[in-house]
Amino acid sequence: MGDHEGWAQPSGLLPNGLLAYEATSVIQVIDPERWSRAEERTAELIARIQPNQPSEERRNAVADYVQRLVMKCFSCQVFTFGSVPLKTYLPDGDIDLTAFSLNQNLKDTWANDVRDILENEEKSENAEFHVKEVQYIQAEVCSL
Repeated sequence: MGDHEGWAQPSGLLPNGLLAYEATSVIQVIDPERWSRAEERTAELIARIQPNQPSEERRNAVADYVQRLVMKCFSCQVFTFGSVPLKTYLPDGDIDLTAFSLNQNLKDTWANDVRDILENEEKSENAEFHVKEVQYIQAEVCSL
């Protein structure tokens, strides 16, 4: 991670992340070699968990599949949000989708309809993806 050698240190910060006036209370300052090893190990960890091309393609294909299923059921637009478009998801992370519709009549039935679609796909031998363990969880978002 030596790419940053030419970068200026943020004003007043030391390599241990502390401000200069806090340095007197630090028992031991991390030497540059240990700091470099920590950066290398961090880079290795990030390389292992960050999205790669095959996982990205697979995740996008699954999201596209579910989007198409939902849009076949009712008139709406479906989008990914959260960690998927930001590419900050973990290897086994979920895929967050949100649906928007102008049809106010859907608000009472859409969740059950989506569950029914997914359960039908679960039974289908011709489904594009193997759907399993469909669950409907009634969750509430509490306002802060």
